[in-house]
Amino acid sequence: MAPFICDICGDEFEQKSRYEQHLQTSHPRLAVSAADIEKALKGVTFPKQRDALRDAIDEDHREVRRIVEQLPAQEYRDAAEVARAFGELRSHERLPDDQPSKTGGERAMQAPSAARFASLFEGMRFPASRDELEAHVRGQASEADLQTLASFGERTYYSMADVAEELGRIR
Repeated sequence: MAPFICDICGDEFEQKSRYEQHLQTSHPRLAVSAADIEKALKGVTFPKQRDALRDAIDEDHREVRRIVEQLPAQEYRDAAEVARAFGELRSHERLPDDQPSKTGGERAMQAPSAARFASLFEGMRFPASRDELEAHVRGQASEADLQTLASFGERTYYSMADVAEELGRIR
């Protein structure tokens, strides 16, 4: 029996160098993609500093943790900002900060992330007033989030859909 057996296909090798060459050519490791990063960040609440973000990624995603460690040390508002930093890291190019999306325009660059905003209201009981919404997010919301919420209308919000509609109205 050969001392080196491929766990993936069962091929056997007498020499370690041939076994390692087989692994690299027949079963190469896939590069981490933006989708892998998004999957690893599922359930992570934002905003988060880079190191806290790395610590929030479980051990099943070791490669993603390694990549997050290489990202710039800053606060990330949402998974989209992490993906953008990953793209810059991968391409070795710094993208301009004022690069709005084609659909969102420049206002989207200043507005709070809708996904981030939705995560703030996780566990919120509806119906709720604006004051109840503010009380729910206090302590976890950024100053920009609180300013956005302060511009909400004084009314009753019956669901997260009402909150999202109001966010779209004030943007």
